Amino acid sequence: MSVASENALGLSSGEGGTKVFTIGPTWRAVGFEMTTEQRADEILAQAADQCTPVVGDMENGTFQYVDRSGAVAVFDVVAEQIADIHQDFNASAAVDARWVEMADRFALVDIVDAQGGTERSVGKACVAMRAGLGHEPGRAGAGKLGISALAQRVELYENVASYAASQTAKIFGAALDGPQRAPEETLPTFISTGAVSVLQKQGAHAGAVLAAKVTAAEMHSNTLTGENFWVLEVAAGFPLSVCVAEGDIAGRPRPGMVVAGEFLILAAAK
Repeated sequence: MSVASENALGLSSGEGGTKVFTIGPTWRAVGFEMTTEQRADEILAQAADQCTPVVGDMENGTFQYVDRSGAVAVFDVVAEQIADIHQDFNASAAVDARWVEMADRFALVDIVDAQGGTERSVGKACVAMRAGLGHEPGRAGAGKLGISALAQRVELYENVASYAASQTAKIFGAALDGPQRAPEETLPTFISTGAVSVLQKQGAHAGAVLAAKVTAAEMHSNTLTGENFWVLEVAAGFPLSVCVAEGDIAGRPRPGMVVAGEFLILAAAK
């Protein structure tokens, strides 16, 4: 695979010319933000040299680079050139799920608790499909998924009480279905705005709002870029790995805190 051509760099053409599109909080969330063409060329060349195939071949296929930090770069190859790049994270926990694939690598996922022999839905989301998952619109699937959330906008609260006193808790509480509840009673909150958009026939996206208690927090370092990011395991009604760049969160996360904000939801086969 070559990373020497315009598309191979992960560039897109627009009115302002070509731009590296690995920029923004969700790329920083896994240590893969590259703000210049030279930086992108260097990093993507290293990643491409260490890729493993997911599907297809060197001419037309999907490959992935898995960093020791858990960060993953997924490369779509068309005509022996890297046509697109996606960020991912190798979530530690697996959930049981059923899903229906949609266009543009999205899927509507129903996360279930299968304990006791009876399935119970514990979360629904529109996700961006990543490693090990196909993308054939209309096809149904079932199995185990790793679910991760890459931070777009994130807030950290010392405890449940400080979260309950926040404006975010009031906004999230008002958005929940059913009778009105006190802010401290709304944890965890997980609302897939992408799923809402699909149901309203306004198009698919993988956005979600989330507020949940942190059960574990660990700093990771992307070995290719040297960029640090936090991995927060949270109880969102189901196991979820939250990734956020070290510089995008105030303070040092630890168990018992509450993380809230807007996230990009990804799913990969486990």
